[in-house]
Amino acid sequence: MKNQKQTIRKIVGFLNNVEEEGGFWLPNIQRPFVWSEDQICRLFDSILRQYPISTLLIWKTNSTIRHRKFIDNWKETLRLSDFYVPEHPNKKCLVLDGQQRLQSLFIALRGSFEGKELSFDILSGELTAPDDVKYKFKFIDPATITFPRVKFKNLIFTTKNKREVTEELLSSAGRAVTQAEKIK
Repeated sequence: MKNQKQTIRKIVGFLNNVEEEGGFWLPNIQRPFVWSEDQICRLFDSILRQYPISTLLIWKTNSTIRHRKFIDNWKETLRLSDFYVPEHPNKKCLVLDGQQRLQSLFIALRGSFEGKELSFDILSGELTAPDDVKYKFKFIDPATITFPRVKFKNLIFTTKNKREVTEELLSSAGRAVTQAEKIK
């Protein structure tokens, strides 16, 4: 089988979606999701810095294998058994390697982490020590997201063009934005 390149937006669209080639699911043999908020934020920093995030190992099958959904709104108290999908002989893609990355993408772009949503500081972009982070992401209460932070999922899934998004961001600042800030 050949390797295929897909956009992150496209891959997130495959998760739990039977309409997309049977969808991507997690086989019962996969361990629970264990990444922290900080690890998810660092993944997104890596993505914006255009670092490779490695490959996924997917098993396309029609076998009746116990599998479960990806979790959109993650909480420590969740039980994996609540996410099992009835076994069926239909086409599906089971993720054998890459669960932590895919689950992180799904939580950040479609859901929440303990009720908090991924925000992005649109003025970030300078390398900061000691963490070696360039783009600042943070999970926070969605009701408290204010300029210069935005809900990252709103940037990714917008239907607006770049000019419209820029104008909207500038008007949400509630203050004059400096030329240096506009360049970022």
